[in-house]
Amino acid sequence: MFVNKTISLLPPQHISNSQRFSTTFFTSLPPQPSLHQIKQTHAHVVVSGHHARFIRHILSLLSLSSLFPFPLRYSVLIFDSIAFPTVFTFNSIIRCHAKANSSPSRSLALYSSMRRRFLKPNEHTFNFVLHACSKKTNNGKSSDSGVQIHAHVIKLGYACHVFVRNALIHFYCECSSVDSAKRVFEEDTLSSNVVTWNSILAGLVRNGEVRVAEKVFDEMPERDVVSWSTMIMGYVQNGIFKDGFECFRVMMERGLRPNLSIFLTLLSASAQLGLLAYGRFIHSIIESLRFPVIVPIGNALVDMYGKCGCIEEAKVLFDGMLKKDVQTWNVMICGLASHDRAKEALVLFQKFVSGGFSPTNVTFVGVLYACSRAGLVSEGKHYFKLMVDGYGIQPEVKHYGCMVDLLARAGLIGEAIQLIDTMTVTPDPVIWGTLLDACKFHGLVEMGEKIGNKLIQLDPTSSGHYVQLVGIYAKARKWEDAVRVRRLMVEGVTSKVAGWSSIEVQGRVHFFLAGDTNHECSSDIYKMLDTIGLRIIEAELLNEISS
Repeated sequence: MFVNKTISLLPPQHISNSQRFSTTFFTSLPPQPSLHQIKQTHAHVVVSGHHARFIRHILSLLSLSSLFPFPLRYSVLIFDSIAFPTVFTFNSIIRCHAKANSSPSRSLALYSSMRRRFLKPNEHTFNFVLHACSKKTNNGKSSDSGVQIHAHVIKLGYACHVFVRNALIHFYCECSSVDSAKRVFEEDTLSSNVVTWNSILAGLVRNGEVRVAEKVFDEMPERDVVSWSTMIMGYVQNGIFKDGFECFRVMMERGLRPNLSIFLTLLSASAQLGLLAYGRFIHSIIESLRFPVIVPIGNALVDMYGKCGCIEEAKVLFDGMLKKDVQTWNVMICGLASHDRAKEALVLFQKFVSGGFSPTNVTFVGVLYACSRAGLVSEGKHYFKLMVDGYGIQPEVKHYGCMVDLLARAGLIGEAIQLIDTMTVTPDPVIWGTLLDACKFHGLVEMGEKIGNKLIQLDPTSSGHYVQLVGIYAKARKWEDAVRVRRLMVEGVTSKVAGWSSIEVQGRVHFFLAGDTNHECSSDIYKMLDTIGLRIIEAELLNEISS
């Protein structure tokens, strides 16, 4: 039954009773009709015998089908039933194709057909066609077609129309032509609205030009929550976490209500950096604003608390979530695994499966990692086989890495090497490094030497591989080889990008760059590092004497 809310479509003043009944039936559609309701109305228009006289109804049906997620085939059938399509009709069907993520070529073909009928496109036409050209294709031809459409925009005098300008900027940004987007933006800054500024802002951020985006952001005559969200995301995605949190603080001071994207971005940043105080702060704002804790927010909170070392709080949140999706379970399983709670992770996996969910590759990364951390060899083999044979999931590097680590920790080096030899993907340096650590632990000098040299060949700029090999030689008392590898390290690791780390102390985040002395407490820090180094050497010497 249709609800009483109606949308005004076509109420002519003087019509027959049958026509009036048809019009009433049509206008009784709710604001967001279902496909079934649309088809009912369509059928009534056709059966009533007024298809030709009520062509405006058919046009409205096509327009509705372009607004809501209806099957593309149905929209095409309506379009094909119209003998003399207008610009409005073409716009609707082009929009349907653009929304359906179908090939841009179909939208362009419709545009060409419209032009061959000597119909002049309007601003909506270009908006929809450029949206279609923004879709990614394998051959890249949509980018060339979009440039041709840009030429038509200029020829037909729509270059200053704000909606068309927005579509052009979005198109060029989607096609990674940020310089072209900049040129369109700078051609006429007066013919711009907040969407125009947000579009160029998003393009700059995606291109990694955060500082340029920052300047554009400062110059914006008007900002909305999308503007702030884009800027915060830009900072975080480009590793400028401090500025991202500061931008959020300023936004809150100005009284703007954060959106879902902002919360997810900041919770993700807190999780990546282990910034518990910041994560708690974001959580408190979510609660104070009574922001609905929908599944994505719940997942982000569980992930944040798990990665920040508060697995119990993560469990409480997980248990309290009324709705859970596959990612919710994955986050909790991986969180338990990383906290050495393998038994709980495996029990949770069983609940996950018995609840009717299908595991993904991420689920099995968590399960295999749990087995690896706990040394559960037989369980690990079982789940690895279950993943491949039971669920048809092809192992990826992370799955193999967990299994190699599991076997190597248990001293099953031969099995680990055999697994690497049968891998369906190329083993990365992390897998070989895992095996090298096991060789050092179990005193397998000859095998460790082979693997170490292989690693150095794979990635000569990584100092970690040299250090691992030096450790093996030192443990075997092959001092000459240890010195030789150290010299190789000094010669080979010259262009390595310095690593950085961070720590949160009393609500303040401290960043450290390898070899840096800019921190206010750098002198005391390096003294403590020297002390720690001496104590490690003393402990190793005492261990060797006692053994």
